[in-house]
Amino acid sequence: MKPRLFIIMGLGFWLSSPVALADSPLNSETFSLSGFGTLGGAYNLDGEANFIRDGIQPDGADGRGFTGSVDSRLGLQANWKPHEDFEGVIQLVSKYRYDGSYRPQVTWAFLKYAFTPDFQIRAGRLGYDIYPFAESRDVGYSYVWVRPPVDFFGYIYFSHLDGADLTLTHQLGNGLLKGKLFASQFNDAIPVVTTIPDVYTLKGDAWGGYLDYQTPNWLFRACLVIIKPETEQTAVAMLQNALRSTQVPQAVSLAGNMGFADKTFNFFTTGAVYDDGPFQGQLMLSRILTDTLSYPNNTAGYASLAYRIGEWTPYLVYSRIKSGRNDHVDTGLPDTPPFDVLNAQVGLALSNNQADQSTVSLGARYDFAPNAAFKLQVDRIHSRGYPTLLWGNTDPDWDGRATIFSATLDFVF
Repeated sequence: MKPRLFIIMGLGFWLSSPVALADSPLNSETFSLSGFGTLGGAYNLDGEANFIRDGIQPDGADGRGFTGSVDSRLGLQANWKPHEDFEGVIQLVSKYRYDGSYRPQVTWAFLKYAFTPDFQIRAGRLGYDIYPFAESRDVGYSYVWVRPPVDFFGYIYFSHLDGADLTLTHQLGNGLLKGKLFASQFNDAIPVVTTIPDVYTLKGDAWGGYLDYQTPNWLFRACLVIIKPETEQTAVAMLQNALRSTQVPQAVSLAGNMGFADKTFNFFTTGAVYDDGPFQGQLMLSRILTDTLSYPNNTAGYASLAYRIGEWTPYLVYSRIKSGRNDHVDTGLPDTPPFDVLNAQVGLALSNNQADQSTVSLGARYDFAPNAAFKLQVDRIHSRGYPTLLWGNTDPDWDGRATIFSATLDFVF
């Protein structure tokens, strides 16, 4: 990791101390400045594939030593609240990006107006709050693990949306029912590692909402998000043109069913969280249904158990993702030169976004200060046949098994 990132992280951790906050002139009744950070290292015991946290990272832990790029990040947030029912928020996050840099990115920039305490509207750049406890997966201090389970969160390519949302909260029985509706656009760059290296600008529309019901010990969630990209990967677009140029009806039809552009992705999520004293349990399930062959339907989920003993919280996580198979689609072309090459390219393109992977994670969190925690975690991963969605630069002979050791220091200030 670049030395300047260590310096920034050290500065952020110093700012998180009570003395620094007490002396800060930046906080007032109408304006406040806060932040969060993670200084992390991950080591891949198996060097035949690069372990990454999500599809935004171009590479990761490759077995040549600890790397800080996978989990380290630093965020700063400014809140301006000139009136009780009006607020402006802006957040910047520096983390490992698609181009290998740590260039800060604006992840939140919105205005919020509360018609009543239970009815609010926001507009601007918003967080994609798929995780029940936080609107950002970048705040490592907000969850018990080193990182959110990769099998569940790793293929979610965007962390923010540009648009508006409405939130309504209602007392129901001994709990609170909360609903949100949103409409937005997304625009994120994703590294694509294929025969033609590319940076895919994932751009399009997203809308949907969720329902939460929270009691003193339980939180239940049901969510639906509909995503419609409008851009296409360069390699896939070239393959579509090649299929159409054959003028074989079945190949032309296949070209129209490939790619992301103008296709629909329906993302369903449901889950429950139980929190009672020292014990916390989580169960989350998701299902993605699409109408494109380039991204088959998949099912993912995780179960997490944690128990706090003093300042220590040991935890155990099991996660899994499994895609449908569509890499053996008949193109209608003969398997002889020159069409055999085109058939092989179709098979490769249709397998790039498939995944069949499970992970068992064992770890512990140590809350040594009111606003800082140290975490240790070991992941045992089994990837079955389709490593490209959640891994970078895989060796053709890799057996799909890897052990990842991780340590992080998370803080808020």
